Amino acid sequence: MIRLTSVRKQFGTLLAVRNLDLTIPKGEIYGLIGPNGAGKTTTIRMMCGLLPPTAGQVPIAGVDVIAEPENAQKHIGYLSDFFAVYDDLKVWEYLDYFAHAYKMPEHEIPARVREVISEIGLEVKTDSLIAGLSRGMKQRLGIGRAIIHKPEVLILDEPASGLDPKARFELRLLLQKVRDQGATILISSHILTELDGFCTSIGIMERGQLLRTGTIAEVTSAESPTRPIALRWLGGDSATVRSVLERFPGTSGIDIDGDTAQFRFMGADAGLAQVLAELLTAKIQIVTFTEIKTTVEDLYMKLSHHEVM
Repeated sequence: MIRLTSVRKQFGTLLAVRNLDLTIPKGEIYGLIGPNGAGKTTTIRMMCGLLPPTAGQVPIAGVDVIAEPENAQKHIGYLSDFFAVYDDLKVWEYLDYFAHAYKMPEHEIPARVREVISEIGLEVKTDSLIAGLSRGMKQRLGIGRAIIHKPEVLILDEPASGLDPKARFELRLLLQKVRDQGATILISSHILTELDGFCTSIGIMERGQLLRTGTIAEVTSAESPTRPIALRWLGGDSATVRSVLERFPGTSGIDIDGDTAQFRFMGADAGLAQVLAELLTAKIQIVTFTEIKTTVEDLYMKLSHHEVM
């Protein structure tokens, strides 16, 4: 649904985006991660046809956004990090206005406006002036504006910025609903914790370059073939625990402290299950035996400093 091929953007002597290649399949929630100035917003604007690339191709849903900008807009819903709301309009009037702007068939607009108001959870505010809405409600209304024409691709630049925890949670639920209805979503963010357990894949961007792209598991395994494991047991038999762990060639970096241990394991789940079975056979009373999940923030901090996990 989103494909960038050798995309480059230069402003004078500043190379903002460097030969970017990116493919996002249908149905993904893709998190584009990076600090301010990484080139995320420039990339997004090129995806939306708002900024021509210096070089490269940008087809969205199979439509070249540069060669066919008006046709491309039928497939794209876009919400910038700072978007305009018209305080003197009512909620339904705002959505009605953008439905007409997207040239939706006139007879479909009233029903679609009601449907979107329901989806974004603003039924009780249908006839309220936008000036009286909270920050979170305005953000939901902005999402409503972006999806009013049922786009196949939804592109959001820092959508959670400035929202309180409850509003961020509600935004996640709304976006998951939009994705379940068939949309492909790209979210740009520097709030890394907001993307954990939410995005199906991520791209880590810095200084105009895409450092890594893929699912969190794919990016993690590309950086290190081993998996961090933590365990805790009853009693103080640390010598036996160490002895069992050292029997397995796939274990490394064993660190034991009292009745807890961490180690790294190279191998599949079956091998890890065998390690656990051997510990139980050795009469170790296991309380927890858990793989330490790598977070989006962990990945970014490692990759942005070019460290090896």
